[in-house]
Amino acid sequence: MGEIFRRDVGIRNLIPIGHEIARAIEDPIRISILEILSEKSCSIVEIARELEKIGIRKSPNTIRHHVDVLKKAGLIELTRLEDVRGGVLKYYGSNTRVLHQNIPEDFEEKMEKAIEDVSEEIERIVQRIGERYGNEVMEMARNLKDCPHCSDEHFVEYVLVQIFNRAIARLSGKMSINRVDDVH
Repeated sequence: MGEIFRRDVGIRNLIPIGHEIARAIEDPIRISILEILSEKSCSIVEIARELEKIGIRKSPNTIRHHVDVLKKAGLIELTRLEDVRGGVLKYYGSNTRVLHQNIPEDFEEKMEKAIEDVSEEIERIVQRIGERYGNEVMEMARNLKDCPHCSDEHFVEYVLVQIFNRAIARLSGKMSINRVDDVH
């Protein structure tokens, strides 16, 4: 009997995620709430109305629970307090955009040249980050380690991915990233 199939698989995706965030995004309702709050700040009642528009009916207490989980994970924030009769109305907004589209099977093949070009640019940027901020990156990586015997390399990689992630998030509202076709 001989081998029928073999494929070497390399890392193609990096997903920087902590336990709180993993727990927070495991529920599709929370993903919907993140999407709503990435567009505008809403109160619990407004979130309920927006969810109903997409066929999700939940009580305000259930929505409040989901909002609390998202807030604890650091994915949403309190944006406004409003004095109303009998209490205070809280508004929330998302500081996170979830991109949950499926990548086409031929993505790697069709985008190979772009991936290669960007990889070369990122390599230069990582070198620059090391030269300019190497001490800060290493300190942050060491602060993330739970175990003194673990390699720093994994944590440095996590810090670098977070730096790139935050930089891309800052660009996401600008035309340069959302409207690539404007360049032509």
